[in-house]
Amino acid sequence: MNLRNISAWSTRNPVAPLVLFAGLLFAGLLSFNRMDVVNNPEVEFPAVSVQISQPGAAPTEIESQITQRVEAAVRSISGVKNISSTASEGSSRTFVEFEIGADVNNSVNEVKNAVDQVRGSLPEGILEPQVAKVDAVGGPIAFFAVKADDMTVEQLSWFVDDTVAKRLLSVDGMAEVDRFGGVDREIRVILRPERMQALGVTASQVNAALRQININAAGGRAEVGGTRQSVRVLGNADDAFDLSQTQISLGNGQTVKLSDVAEVNDSFGERSSISKVKGVEVVNFSMSRARGASDVTVYDNAMEVMDKIKAEVPGIEFIPLFNSVTYTKSQYKSSMLAMIEGAILAVVVVFIFLRDWRATVISAIAIPLSAIPTFWFMDLLGFNLNFLSLLALGLVAGVLVDDAIVEIENIVRHMRMGKSAYQASIDAADEIGLAVVATSFCIVAVFLPVGLMPGISGQFFKNFGITVVISVLMSLAVARMITPMIAAYFLKAKGQAEHGGGVWMDRYMQLLQWVLDRSEADRIRQTLVPAKAAWWQYVIGFVLFILIFAVFAGISGAIGVSIYGLLTSLMPSDFLRAILSLICGVAVGFFATLLLVKAINQVVGVIGGRFALWYAYRSGRFRARGHDHRMWMMGTGIVAFGLTVILFAITPAEFQPTINEDNSRIQIEVVPGTTLEQTEKIADRVSELMYAQPEVDRALTRVRETNATVFVSLKEDRKKTSIEFERSLSPELQKIPDARISFQSQSGGGGTGRDISIMLTGSDPNLLDTTAAELVEQMKEINLVRAPRVAADLSRPEIIITPYMDLASQLGVTTASLSQTIRIATLGEIDQNAAKFSLSDRQIPIRVMLPLESRTDLNTIQNLPIPIASGGTVPLSRVASVSFGSGPTSIQRYNQNRRTFVGADLAPDVIKGEAMGKIFELPIMKNLPTGVSNEAFGEDEWQAELAVNFIIALIAGILLVFATLVLLYKRLMSPLVNMGSLALAPLGGMLLVWATGTSVSMPVLIGVLMLLGIVSKNSILLIDFAIEEMQKGVPKFEAIMDAGHKRAQPIVMTTVAMTAGMVPTALSLSGDGAWRAPMGIVVIGGLIVSTVLTLIIVPAGFSLADGFERRAGPWLRKKMLTYEPGDDRHDGPGAEVQPAE
Repeated sequence: MNLRNISAWSTRNPVAPLVLFAGLLFAGLLSFNRMDVVNNPEVEFPAVSVQISQPGAAPTEIESQITQRVEAAVRSISGVKNISSTASEGSSRTFVEFEIGADVNNSVNEVKNAVDQVRGSLPEGILEPQVAKVDAVGGPIAFFAVKADDMTVEQLSWFVDDTVAKRLLSVDGMAEVDRFGGVDREIRVILRPERMQALGVTASQVNAALRQININAAGGRAEVGGTRQSVRVLGNADDAFDLSQTQISLGNGQTVKLSDVAEVNDSFGERSSISKVKGVEVVNFSMSRARGASDVTVYDNAMEVMDKIKAEVPGIEFIPLFNSVTYTKSQYKSSMLAMIEGAILAVVVVFIFLRDWRATVISAIAIPLSAIPTFWFMDLLGFNLNFLSLLALGLVAGVLVDDAIVEIENIVRHMRMGKSAYQASIDAADEIGLAVVATSFCIVAVFLPVGLMPGISGQFFKNFGITVVISVLMSLAVARMITPMIAAYFLKAKGQAEHGGGVWMDRYMQLLQWVLDRSEADRIRQTLVPAKAAWWQYVIGFVLFILIFAVFAGISGAIGVSIYGLLTSLMPSDFLRAILSLICGVAVGFFATLLLVKAINQVVGVIGGRFALWYAYRSGRFRARGHDHRMWMMGTGIVAFGLTVILFAITPAEFQPTINEDNSRIQIEVVPGTTLEQTEKIADRVSELMYAQPEVDRALTRVRETNATVFVSLKEDRKKTSIEFERSLSPELQKIPDARISFQSQSGGGGTGRDISIMLTGSDPNLLDTTAAELVEQMKEINLVRAPRVAADLSRPEIIITPYMDLASQLGVTTASLSQTIRIATLGEIDQNAAKFSLSDRQIPIRVMLPLESRTDLNTIQNLPIPIASGGTVPLSRVASVSFGSGPTSIQRYNQNRRTFVGADLAPDVIKGEAMGKIFELPIMKNLPTGVSNEAFGEDEWQAELAVNFIIALIAGILLVFATLVLLYKRLMSPLVNMGSLALAPLGGMLLVWATGTSVSMPVLIGVLMLLGIVSKNSILLIDFAIEEMQKGVPKFEAIMDAGHKRAQPIVMTTVAMTAGMVPTALSLSGDGAWRAPMGIVVIGGLIVSTVLTLIIVPAGFSLADGFERRAGPWLRKKMLTYEPGDDRHDGPGAEVQPAE
């Protein structure tokens, strides 16, 4: 047995392949049942985040004292690609991105070591640095609100932390339960400013005393009564009243009772955020799954746990706000349904063509035998059922039956020649075996480079590309081993009968005969008199040819561009305008070239001589070519390719299509310094606007001091998509005063979180701000974008305290002691340095600080007691000046330079690619000032990376297809015809994309890749049969005609079956078809048009290529090789080795 005869072997030995595929089927079913259903594929993104908090510190100090030091420390680590940092009030966040392929765990350890090395140079008062790896596919899968009528906010918050979180974390695959909203319990020590000033007590002294006194500490070990016992020193107060009786030592040796200088109560911390649903305050929490777990399984198990908690604790209500799992479930169900529907339609097509239920059953068996074992291989590779792997299975729904259709159609054709089913199966499978293998490997060759792409995009598309490759290889195995074997024992031969006949076949054969007709060209050639010329005359002839071509191209292009510009206002359609301009340009160019040729003929005729005879002969041959119908088909192919290029050029492009989610998110930014109550009023107004919309089901409002977020849950039966809903409401949100309000964009990808984010970087902050402001002004002139503005450009109010250095030095007051005393009094000590109050189940912080009303009075701050070296205190105003100022809200950095973002929203029905094109044409973007640069960031960076990787994968796929064809044909020109046919693939798809108003995005490009494989398959079936016939001695014309007659039906069958299989994907009647529908549209349009073009252009191209190969081959062999026919006479089987003499 060899691979070529594997079908015959399977037919003669049916038990082995049946057992093999039964095992694969069983393994596939088991794997399918245990595979995780998630939204996005698992991606290992080598990035590490470093977060360092210093409560109360301004962004300027955070940048200079923390951020820059951390950046300098991690920059020296090997493999660092980019460093992004944000310095905001009280916090420094640094995002360290490593090169793809770096080990994430090692990267985390290296960053930790680097931060530890600079830990000593960081300021006092910072919290412990938090270093963690970035989970690219992380994020909450669901948000819930919790209500309870018989619990206070503090009790409900603790219930979520202590009961709900612990119970949910016991769910398999649950990574994190994060509460937001609510409050945290604290023992609050509210100082009395007047008593502090009278007694000279500082907030630092009170906090330090409580840290030393209110503590349960270890006291060593003793042996009493012959037993070893541990010693405990218990100083923890029993309650807040006992704590208030604590004696505080003063600097002069006296003591004072804590209750004399402060009010002590057991309460909760100051509110920094509020969560509300329909105006009622609630406590919220989010759930995040662990890497490798299933979104759906984790969510469903968590819902069961919450149902149990509700049953155990009466009065508790869990309000589902929004989740990504519902969308994941709907996509999974709709994808599987589309694949099943497509498979059924493909089987129906087989029955319509063959009218044989037995052959239809055999073809239908190929689909489950190909698809189900694919799940086993996916499971072995660690894949899960995400939207990309499901997209791949939906794409190959029609392809899975294609190989079986080709096999079964050829078997039926042999049966109708009078053979038995058994013999027909063996003969037909062996006859078409190599062609089937080659067609499948062409699809594999196209998608394998996609599955092996590097970078972040490669990790996303690995699931897609490899899944397609596996499923196609499985369909090939089924077509070669199972389909012929079952046909041999299941089909019923009915004797000789006509196959591949009918009116349409007769018409196609007449068209094919016309396409291959060159009788007029041969007649013209017979009238020509051959002539030769000198070498310099050849050069002149070549120059004249170049001149003629240049005139044609130049005039056609100039006229076409001019007409395109003139029609801009008269014809709104870019495509129709381009077509009309192309036709007019080509027509004018043709007539101008015709006039030039006649003029050259006249001049050459006047000159006469040997050159005139040679020129007449060559021009006659060119004229003969013009009457060759095969050349007309080549021209048709060139026009088709030109139309494809035009369609790609004028169709709007975007990175990924916008999906129709059931959730929206609104970001609210208010003026820095705005209080929580003021921000709440603005957020309530936004929430009221949302509830006034018929599409809104529920809105969760999360309010913070200077910003807020409104999470909107949309109704499932709404008329508008989520994008239409957001863009229609954006103008209304812009009307709300005293706030910047925008929807969180699906395609923001970082930066501003809006539809468009443009990053400018540079070392000069002032120049950077000026450039960003100018860019905003110029963007306002573009009607494709809405509300352009610089992100985080609002200044925050500050109170500036400047020590009197000479006096402070004399009193022993340092800047650090001033900072600590003021910080503790106004903000409280940081958690790691704060005193603690021990309960039976936890420790809660003791917060020492001034009352809120005192912090609103500048005089109270000016009179804060400051400890001096002698042990006494002085008012703050004696050692420092107190004034007002302003500073940045946040400071953005990129690769150790400053950066700023300019963001904008898209206008309704506008594609991001269109808007970005207009923005990059602005004068400021074309001529950025020296020292300012624009770099792609976030999604824009990934899009640029994907574009490069996709082009590389496309080129690699085309080269692999070419290699496959060379191995199949063992010749050069015929594969080039196949490669030329690839240019015909996208035309129909792009026409349908343009007609339906779809943009060019990743699904469209994926569909184009599939078309490349399908078109190569069609051309292989034609050319392979023609070559086999020619090798048997059949003349070329008859061989090509016979190939068209016998291969047209399987080509049309597979095309119609594939088209039928893609119809459910293109329609996407259930679920969100944002990714599936464009792919289905481009595949359907491309299949129909490319099949028609292939059936008429490929035979003509093959006929021309074979003739060229027959003429050029011997000439090249004679000129370049030493081999002569007959040199291999001693290389045959059984030949004797010739001895050396």
